[in-house]
This record gives sequence, structure tokens and C-alpha cells, in this order.
Amino acid sequence: MIDPRDLKLKLAVRNITALFLAGIFILAGCQGQSILDVVFPQAESQLGGLGTPTPDDVIELAVTPMPDSQAPIDLMLWVLPQFDPSGETESSLLLNERIDEFLIRNPQVNLNIRVKALSGPGGMLDSLTGASAVAQGALPSVVLLSRSDLVLAANRGLLFPIEEISSSVDESDWYPFAQAMAIHQGSVFGLPFASNALGLLVRENQLADNQPSWDEVLRRLRSLVFPAGDTDSLITLALYLSAGGTLDFQMGHVEINPEALTSALNVYDRARRAGVVRSDVLDYQNDDQAWEAFNAGSSGAVITWVHRLFTTDEDLDLALLPPLGENPMTLGTGWAWCITEPDEQKREYAVALAEFLSAPGFLSQWAPLSGYLPVRPSSLDGFKDEIIQNTLSTLLMSARLRPDRQAMTEVGKQIETSVAEVINAIASAEESAFNVINRLEESENP
Repeated sequence: MIDPRDLKLKLAVRNITALFLAGIFILAGCQGQSILDVVFPQAESQLGGLGTPTPDDVIELAVTPMPDSQAPIDLMLWVLPQFDPSGETESSLLLNERIDEFLIRNPQVNLNIRVKALSGPGGMLDSLTGASAVAQGALPSVVLLSRSDLVLAANRGLLFPIEEISSSVDESDWYPFAQAMAIHQGSVFGLPFASNALGLLVRENQLADNQPSWDEVLRRLRSLVFPAGDTDSLITLALYLSAGGTLDFQMGHVEINPEALTSALNVYDRARRAGVVRSDVLDYQNDDQAWEAFNAGSSGAVITWVHRLFTTDEDLDLALLPPLGENPMTLGTGWAWCITEPDEQKREYAVALAEFLSAPGFLSQWAPLSGYLPVRPSSLDGFKDEIIQNTLSTLLMSARLRPDRQAMTEVGKQIETSVAEVINAIASAEESAFNVINRLEESENP
């Protein structure tokens, strides 16, 4: 057990660890090294080769010792369709084997697995809220939640913090943004499992390397597609943050740096003038639409979620988002195992299951097969393409957790309006940046 009095200390340690890893990332970038080599120089020898930990290595990652009990322990696990262990993909089979191994080690546990849709009636969050309203006994034990659903579920009191039972999230082998993904308002509500991040997917070797500048992108690419009509404005937000912008939410007010936002919007103005970005990108209101347009057209590149690279049959190159500052920066998100078990004794088994399904040895095998990105640096061992491995290393170490959607609703809408102003040549980048600030002030003081 972890003493609750230590929680403030642990939060401080998490912050120090994140700063330490960020410092290593910058040092590694300057020396041309992979961040994996810097943080885990013996990763290959410890795991017995790329992505193939031996059975003994995996067994050493045993769960936390369970309380002695002969009574049956009934647990319920809810997963999303893309993570269904009963599927026929390699990652599904591996996850199913991992669950079976947990049950072999804990024969007193009976586990029922249900697949829940991502959203809508009967979806994950809707079902979780409904089960809570019916009775505590109707709640599952462990649920796999997206970051946005984790925040909503925590705010509704549907999740149990796990830091009094598990200290796994305080391990060093997490990407800082993935570690932050499991934490909400200072409490740990889950253990990271899979992630995703924004990047640049390019056709036909059009870029010289995987860390291009905007000058190179605008010079080399014939066209660029992205969801410019997205009201979340994630791509613009990533550019804004890379330009040194910050988001400071206080008492219903958000501070926007006009210079950083001007720099971000100026990218679109330059791209429009160069003919690389056309006004039809404003029709793409989400990532799916932009990806469909990229696949159907002749665009040279698309800004999208990087998991697309592993789900397409087309041979594409992966590059980082060109930064507007000295270092690369992108936005990331993902999924975490969260605890919803109301019974205190069962909750310890539920946490142990979550730890078992997010252990380093398992994720180093599962992550490369999953079609998603790792949450642990050690998992990069399983990506056998050295170029992809190095690019993902930099991408994931430079990722910041995307802001929670609820906080960004109004800001995202106003930024999206200004993106349209610039791409349609209605206003300059500077004028449009100040338009965002003025509209936000008007919405806060009607």
C-alpha cells in the first residue's frame, strides 16, 4: 500500500521526472542520438532482442502479490472494439494470451469481458454512467478509456484513484505525455496502454529527412491536406505551442499569446501563397475526412494521427510536424486502463490486472502489432524499422498531452474561424490572431 500522505511528494516526483526526460530529449537531439539509446542503453540486451522478450523475462514482470483468499473473485473488463481480445489480429491474440496468463496466475479470479462502442447510446461512457446510476454492483472492474472519456468519467465520480494501491505510473519508463494522460487534477486514474500523436505522412520521398522545416515543406510539397475545418483546431494549437504559445485558463478566462498565434496562422498564409494549401481543406472538419481526401486525391502529404501509417497499404514516409521554435513539438493522446470496481477487495485484483496489461515486457511485444503508438520508450524495441523507430522516438518524446476538449471548446471554435479567414485571404495572420483574442473576450463578457 502507498501512504496517501506521500501523494503530494509523488506528484512532485512526476513533474521532476518529466523535466528530466525532456532535458535528455534535447541533449540527445543535439548529439544526433536516439532518445531510446540515451534513456535505455541496455534495452536490447535486457529484453533479449528486438520485440521478442523471452518467456522468463515476461514472467519476471509479475503482478503485485494478491491478498490470500480462496473465495472466487468476479471481475468485469470493458474494452473498446479496436482493442477486443477476441479479435483475429495478432495484437488481439497476444492480448488474449496475456489475459489468460493473468487468470492462470490468479485462479480465484473469474473475468468477464465486454466490448463497448466508443460513443453513442450503449457506448463506453454512456454505459458506465448508466451502470453507476443502476447500482454499484453493475459497474465493471476495469475499463479502457480514451483520455477525453477518462476526464469526463473522473469528473462524474465514476473512477477510483489507483495511487494508494499502485505506484506503476511513477516508473521512469513512460513518455511524459502518456504519464500525464493517466492523471487528472493531481490524481492517478489509470495506467497508460496505447497512444497516438499528430505527424506528417508524406508520399514519394518528397522530403529530405524526417525533421523538415516549414521552408522545406513549402518548397518541396506540391500540396498538403489537413482538417482545417476542425473546431478542435488541434493542428493550429500544436503550431501555436511550438511557437512558444501557452494556454492559461483562469476563472473562465484564457490567455492567448498573439505573437505565437500569428506565427501559427502565418504558416497557412505562406502555404496558401505557395499553392500548397487550397481553400478546400476548410471542408475537412475532422481527421477522417482529411485522410479520405488524401487517399482519394493526389496530395503529397497529410497532417494526421500517426497510427494511420500502420493501417494503410500505401508506402508512406513519416515526418515530424515542422516546428516554429527550436525543438519539435506535437500533441498526443491515448487510452488507459481505469479502475471502476467499487468493492475494495476486488479493486486490488482490478489494479493488478491493469498493471499486468501495461507491463513493459508485454507492451514491447504488443505495441508494434497494435496499429497504435507506444506509451513506454522501452516498447520501441519492437519496431524493427530503424528509421521509423528513431522518428517515433523523437515524436513521442516531443509530444505534449492534448488539452482537454471541454476546456478548449470555445478557444478551438474561434481559432478555426481565424484559420478560415487566413486561408480565404480575408484577413492577415496578425489581424486574424487579434480577432481570436477579441472574440474570446466578447464571449467571456457578453
